[in-house]
Amino acid sequence: LAAAWRFAQRTGRNLVIDWRGSCYLDQPFINAFPVFFEPVQDIAGVRVICDDQINQRSFPGPFFPSWWNKPSIDCVYRPDEQIFRERDELDQLFQSQQDSDANTVVCDACLMWRCDQEAEREIFRSIKPRPETQARIDAIYREH
Repeated sequence: LAAAWRFAQRTGRNLVIDWRGSCYLDQPFINAFPVFFEPVQDIAGVRVICDDQINQRSFPGPFFPSWWNKPSIDCVYRPDEQIFRERDELDQLFQSQQDSDANTVVCDACLMWRCDQEAEREIFRSIKPRPETQARIDAIYREH
């Protein structure tokens, strides 16, 4: 999230947090972000879209990485090799300090440690767990 936010900030793009299909939820079309975190509309000047309006949105192509330009039926199965390839393509784009000609940049690969610590700090300052999530965190902390 921090790497995608930093890219959006640097390039003047909106940040869409779309965590549908999360392994932490049983419903594949529910965005996990607002289930676990309070709504946020802006992170340090970057407009954020992170609620269920994502299900009604259509994002304009072309897309980067190019995998996402395929017809949706061809994208149902994404092998690990493809995910790793996307991670490397995104890493190169983010590290280049350039933008992409694509209208939509899809960051759907783990980019942990691919951004500066200040970006990570900004994310942690800006997002807050929902009270029920925070209560569970606190209970686990007390127990262990």
